[in-house]
Amino acid sequence: MKNILFHLLFILTISVCNAQNQGTIIPKQVNTKADGAKSYVYQPPLKLTIPEKIHALVVYENKELLYSKTLPLNKVGNNYEFTFTAPDSTDILIFGIMDAKNNAIDNNNEKGFIVTLLDSKGKPFLTKNITMAKLLSGYAQFILRIKEVPKVNIIKIYEDEYKIHPVLKKRNSYFDYLTILYKEKKDTVKSKLLAYAKQMTQTKNDESKWRNAGDIYRLLKMDEDQKDIEQKATLAYPNGQVAKDKFWENFYSDKSPTVKSRLASLTEYISRFKDSTAIIKDNFYISILSLLLDNKEWDKLEKYEFLVKNKVFIAHLYNTFAWKLSGEKIDNPGNDLEMAKTLSKKSLEYTDSSINNKENESEDKYIYNPQGLYNMFSETYSLILYKLGQYDSAFYYQDQIYKQGNELNTEGLERYAVYAEKVKGAAYTKHIIEQQLLNGINSPTMTKQLQSIYKQLQLPENEFNKLQEKTNLLAKQKMSESIKAKFGVTKANDFKLKNLKGQNISLSSFKNKVVVIDFWATWCVPCRASFPAMQELVNNYKQDSSVVFLFIDVWENKSPEKMQEMAQKLMTDGNYNFNVLLDTKDKVVDNFRVDAIPSKFIIDKKGEIVFMGETSNIALEIKKAKN
Repeated sequence: MKNILFHLLFILTISVCNAQNQGTIIPKQVNTKADGAKSYVYQPPLKLTIPEKIHALVVYENKELLYSKTLPLNKVGNNYEFTFTAPDSTDILIFGIMDAKNNAIDNNNEKGFIVTLLDSKGKPFLTKNITMAKLLSGYAQFILRIKEVPKVNIIKIYEDEYKIHPVLKKRNSYFDYLTILYKEKKDTVKSKLLAYAKQMTQTKNDESKWRNAGDIYRLLKMDEDQKDIEQKATLAYPNGQVAKDKFWENFYSDKSPTVKSRLASLTEYISRFKDSTAIIKDNFYISILSLLLDNKEWDKLEKYEFLVKNKVFIAHLYNTFAWKLSGEKIDNPGNDLEMAKTLSKKSLEYTDSSINNKENESEDKYIYNPQGLYNMFSETYSLILYKLGQYDSAFYYQDQIYKQGNELNTEGLERYAVYAEKVKGAAYTKHIIEQQLLNGINSPTMTKQLQSIYKQLQLPENEFNKLQEKTNLLAKQKMSESIKAKFGVTKANDFKLKNLKGQNISLSSFKNKVVVIDFWATWCVPCRASFPAMQELVNNYKQDSSVVFLFIDVWENKSPEKMQEMAQKLMTDGNYNFNVLLDTKDKVVDNFRVDAIPSKFIIDKKGEIVFMGETSNIALEIKKAKN
């Protein structure tokens, strides 16, 4: 009996400890029907340090669209309370507790806090697990910073539900399941996807089914079948979503637009599709502002600025244009810098207004994270001010971001160091640079600047050499840790792809060579922008057979033939002599777990990944890999 009591007490103690070390979010009401505002209580773990400004963030699905809401928290004792009104058909909510920068403070150990809602009869929705799988397969991960759920687990959730409730296969969510299944099992499920596409085209009075069929053909890169479906859908639903998508495709492909033609298109769109919502009008007015910027008709901007409801769109546009005028790099000459300053300042004013707009506290601000945007736009403003010789102001704006901690990337830190030396002097800048290098930041630019500062301050050269040796080691360790965290190992997986000449190229064929891999796509503007510098690098290593460059074309959503045609055209038009490989099934890019492009990897002579990501000095990374 004593042993039984001991075990019960032990289990109870463990449960209490776990509860104390894990936060909870629970509804205050017993009734969790999706029929109005509900109150929720967040109880944080006892040992969690809570910042002054936090909020709850919820993700959910409604009518097959994904949403999120930022929810203010009210502190009540040791807990926090908030309310949320879920649309009537909402079946699952996933919450996270975030700080002012939308960093996760408590997301239930990277799993999210999941709350199941009830239908009008007080029962769980039939679709709840399917919705949970859909949210967890990407959207909730991104918004709430939760851990990636393996595709096989997501697939199992779908398949278990389909066994219990076969009727769910008739929902559009079945397309989401097939998409994930294809990404995991590729051509082994092609017949299943084609059967589904055929079934969808036999459906009447439901354009979404036809769109699903078109998306299946796009996924399988069956261009002609996709085009055929889109034409039939446009005829069957002349005012449907496919027709809208085609309208926008034609709109943005206009080679010689004018303000008059843009306004005519706006009138046509509203008349044809009966849609005059603010976001639609904003799209047209933003396109006109972009046209005016390109034509340098700057005196006409104010008229259309006034017509745009969501000023954050203007902030984005003006920052992009101002950044281009700035020259983008600290050593590049700028153009029309006074106009660049005016546009950049407006981008800050519009973003600041969004941050301080209390009426919109519950808007989905995570989408554009006003504070993050403000920081990014401030960097543009700082660079322009620096090039105008307004060094104190340039340093002030960059310093405001620096003080927030971890908000500047490597190039931002490099600019900060330049501004700092101008305004605060060599000794101050020495401390800043050393701090960053000792934190594992890999920056040849800052290292070179630091070497110059050591000479200015007449410090011993051997001290700089020791520091450089230490920081190089730290940077290498940090990169190695990042690679291991991502892949588990540093050894690169072998692959085999065809190049534009039809030759089979495998990674393993380059033993005892340094291999530079550049993942890119024909539609990727930053990828194409990086090509001139990469061509120069390829030319520099033309006589060095120990270094190989592979440019892997990915994420094209085209047939292999069309993919090859477009890649070849880009190489010919740009006069690039890259060895382009075609990842037609996106297997290699998946294996390398690439999240965004352009993305570069360097593999050393032993077949180990020694670098991944982007850098302003890829040549130095190649040199390190050779040693």
